[in-house]
Amino acid sequence: MLLRLAWRNLGRNKRRTALTLAAAVFGTLLSLVNLAISAGSQKRWIANAVELYPGHFEVSARGYRDSRTLEDALVLAPEQRAALDALPGTSGWAPRLEAFGLISADSEHATGRGVQLFGLDAVRERGLSRLVRALGEGGRAPVRAAGGARQIALGDLLARNLGAALGDDVIVVSADAFGSQAADRFRVVGTFHVGADELDGYGALVDLGDLQDFLAAGEGLSHVAVFARDTRALPAISTRLHAVFPADRYEVLSWPELVPELVQFIEVGDVGDWIQNGLLLIVVAFGLLNTVLMSVFERVREFGVLRALGMRPRMVFELVVLESLLLSLLGIALGFAIGIPLVLYLEGHPIPLTGPEVRSAIEVFGLEPVIQFALSRSSLVALPLVLLAVGAAASILPAIRASRGRPIDALRAT
Repeated sequence: MLLRLAWRNLGRNKRRTALTLAAAVFGTLLSLVNLAISAGSQKRWIANAVELYPGHFEVSARGYRDSRTLEDALVLAPEQRAALDALPGTSGWAPRLEAFGLISADSEHATGRGVQLFGLDAVRERGLSRLVRALGEGGRAPVRAAGGARQIALGDLLARNLGAALGDDVIVVSADAFGSQAADRFRVVGTFHVGADELDGYGALVDLGDLQDFLAAGEGLSHVAVFARDTRALPAISTRLHAVFPADRYEVLSWPELVPELVQFIEVGDVGDWIQNGLLLIVVAFGLLNTVLMSVFERVREFGVLRALGMRPRMVFELVVLESLLLSLLGIALGFAIGIPLVLYLEGHPIPLTGPEVRSAIEVFGLEPVIQFALSRSSLVALPLVLLAVGAAASILPAIRASRGRPIDALRAT
């Protein structure tokens, strides 16, 4: 009965109901679009960070992340390689070998600089990480030496600091698997720029086989990076990796553990987004409060008659709350009916940023200068619940006022 009465009351003043409904739809639509922009931005940042180098998962021998030495190198068995190839939902995996050392130009008075060597399989990496794809014009990925100097690609900032150009030779010194000093001449075949100082200023790419020979590492690897084709497949990939690489001998880390600073950045962004949405919802709540309160003042006679007919104050209270919740539900439904198709369209058609200053600032981080949208499952669940809570909260004060009406008030209002 209360539900029928509440629904009927919404149609008694169509203009007031339409204005309130429009405010609820606007608040829902704007909040949904705002959360979609935030989710799209997060998706871009995650993809940029993961594809830059670390991957969605990293598999290493237990103890390697603490020691960072070849004593804890990872050696893949044939069945493990086959299992990696058969992982569901992945776009591929890449073996890697990392080492630290000194690098200097091949000249008499050259000064050595710290360098981090990345031994990569260029064929595998090209479709996965951005390091190989970032090689500048005229450069190429290092390949296995077939006699002569080994090949190396330097971060553009490191190359400038060394004064090295394409075709020049550099001297690399590092510690091999036996703790002895390894030194050799490498020829610069490319430079890369990814917008990260630790890579552009200190990174150098070497063919994986060449670096294994240089460090006398045999088939040893520092880790294996696994890239997912779709983030929805991450749980299945994680389960399979932990089955193939048991925790007593291996470590399997996901991207939040590999890039913890990005997780913190996203959490801060989420707080900011909900603060913005909170301010918007407060405005919508006050609009709803004003509408419901005015309707209560205009219906003093009606509530007095209902009390005279035997309706208890609690039922009057529930009636007003139901009217507010119905308005909120209609607003949410219409807002989602408009907003979801809009966001899905914008997800496939990002809005380009045309300002030269904005474009250049975003491209510094290796991102495409567009506003990206994405639907987030959490927003599709949390937003309606928050809006319903706002609608219920806005109706409490008017509902209390209505529930205190007395039959005598109906006589005075006539």
